[in-house]
Amino acid sequence: MAAWKIAPALACGNTVVLKPAETTPLTSLLLAELIQEAELPDGVVNIITGAGATGAALVNHPGIDKIAFTGSTGVGKLIQKSIAGTGKKATLELGGKAANIIFADATIDQAVEGIINGIYFNQGHVCCAGSRLFVEEGVHDEVIRKLKHRMRSLVVGDPLDKNTDIGAINSKEQLGTINKYLKVGVADGAEMYQPACELPSKGFWCRPTLFLNVAQSARIAQEEIFGPVLAVQTFRTVDEVIQKANNTPYGLSAGVWTDKGSKIFNLTSKLRAGVIWANTYNKFDPTSPFGGYKESGYGREGGLHGLSAYLNLN
Repeated sequence: MAAWKIAPALACGNTVVLKPAETTPLTSLLLAELIQEAELPDGVVNIITGAGATGAALVNHPGIDKIAFTGSTGVGKLIQKSIAGTGKKATLELGGKAANIIFADATIDQAVEGIINGIYFNQGHVCCAGSRLFVEEGVHDEVIRKLKHRMRSLVVGDPLDKNTDIGAINSKEQLGTINKYLKVGVADGAEMYQPACELPSKGFWCRPTLFLNVAQSARIAQEEIFGPVLAVQTFRTVDEVIQKANNTPYGLSAGVWTDKGSKIFNLTSKLRAGVIWANTYNKFDPTSPFGGYKESGYGREGGLHGLSAYLNLN
């Protein structure tokens, strides 16, 4: 994530001040050591740590010309308000509630692996996580049976262990938020499934979670949870799934699983998402722009589009 910000800025001749999230500063500090070893001149890349007040001070500093933010929609709106009328540029990569769509003609085993990777990769701490699953009614039972079977094989544990599939939640507060949504999902009438996997005795952990019989209006289907939680719904027609997939404040990413190319092109033209994968998920090309619509932010990172925000061509 830091590289997505630093690389284009430096390539366009800028200096950078990077502030990592308050709960995850250590990798950025290690990056600072690597930058020093690379003998980049002092002051070209600067890294500061801290909580929200530190970030606000950085955003409001008169010496800052451009802000590139990845994080929650709420904080993104605060940044927009802070820089209004200042002439500062911004790119905001905010929250998401991505739809993964499985049609009956898809290769089901391949689709199930894509769904697992889409939501449980990095414990669901990914803005473009495929946290909503839409399954065509005819293959619903098969997909859910295979999803549950695959979930039972996932290992929750030490993220530094190569055998681990799902590591620790990044903070006690975030685990509390996830657990709150689990209770909300059950209270709203959804059926919750978690495999009976062992959890380490120390740390913040959440089992991979699946919700069935989820209503379109349910909070677990509308709000970003930022955890390993998947909400499943069914559909009968293409028009129905397009309407359901777009019925969210977010528009960052989506996935389509089908054997029909015409169906892929039809959906990619109608889904309101900045990045849409077909028969795969979480595959990135650094030459291709990445970003969202609606409350998922604005601006693009990657490719030539990602360089323009760091240039002043006026």
